[in-house]
Amino acid sequence: MTKRVLLLLMVFLLLPLAAQAQESGKAVESAGLLSGQVVNDVGIPLPGGIVSFFFIEKGSPMVGKTHRLPDMVGRMGIDGRFTTKLAEGTYYIGALVITDPGRGPGPPRQGELFYFIKDAEGNLQEFTVTANEAKDVGQLAGVMPKELFVEKEMITVEGRLLIEDGKPFAGGIVLAKSDMNSRRPDFVSERTGADGRYQLKLPAGVDYYLVSRERVIGRPTPGTYVGVYGSNSSIIEGGALPIGNVQPPSQPAGAMLRQKPQQKDKTEIRPGNQLPNVIKGTPGQTISNADIVMFKVPDPNAQREALQGTLGFETEEQKQEAGVPKPAAPKTEKMK
Repeated sequence: MTKRVLLLLMVFLLLPLAAQAQESGKAVESAGLLSGQVVNDVGIPLPGGIVSFFFIEKGSPMVGKTHRLPDMVGRMGIDGRFTTKLAEGTYYIGALVITDPGRGPGPPRQGELFYFIKDAEGNLQEFTVTANEAKDVGQLAGVMPKELFVEKEMITVEGRLLIEDGKPFAGGIVLAKSDMNSRRPDFVSERTGADGRYQLKLPAGVDYYLVSRERVIGRPTPGTYVGVYGSNSSIIEGGALPIGNVQPPSQPAGAMLRQKPQQKDKTEIRPGNQLPNVIKGTPGQTISNADIVMFKVPDPNAQREALQGTLGFETEEQKQEAGVPKPAAPKTEKMK
């Protein structure tokens, strides 16, 4: 492994944090407050959890069983009430009743219920947030997703998550991203079971990259598994990076942190020859066997230690074990 690959790895690990800081700063500049109380279909307040907010210009917040990752989230109290600071815009709202108070955002887990807020006609209700305005929208009626969403103009993507030895990977999720440079995916699958199988419902006619990982949000940490559809090599062997791997040609990895995003027709995918595949289909089409190989995220410190002795960075202990003599002390001349 070269110094360049180590640099690429560090950029890959740090890039999501840089993007998050920029996004958070933008939200604070044009934020408003939205308050309300979420109740179920018979008027009983939900018993606490997570409130999710989806920009409506990005389309439906759910396709089949595939959830779109929310653009912003907030906490809901045990009486179903919430007050959340949001960037200016128009949203759909969802509410997740959670079983573990300490958990973070993510798809519903076993035994958890998810509701979307409907209007008087039974459709998704829209909520507009204005900068520097505090708005209380009162009591909101939640409805189960299956009562709102009808699958149409969709494709079905099916496959398995596998580790390097070909065994199924349980507990992973698959993220669908229309822009590989984006920190935020468009859709997220349910977690895989013991057979490693996943399924995604995606809008037809759109190019999507598929990224698999263990954590829904946050940067991948050393020791966890990640994968990219179409890439069958690990990151350190030249496989595709699972985020931010579209950059201007002939640019060093560090340029990803400094340069503005380039037009897609002027970019190429790096590093290595293993490139992500694009998923795209026609309405009603099922794409099967879209398997993704998962690789463990290496520990930069461990990789650096492994390099000792291979690139001229041997420690003194390693040199002594190898029988390398110590350099002679420089001679000094006596002053006359």
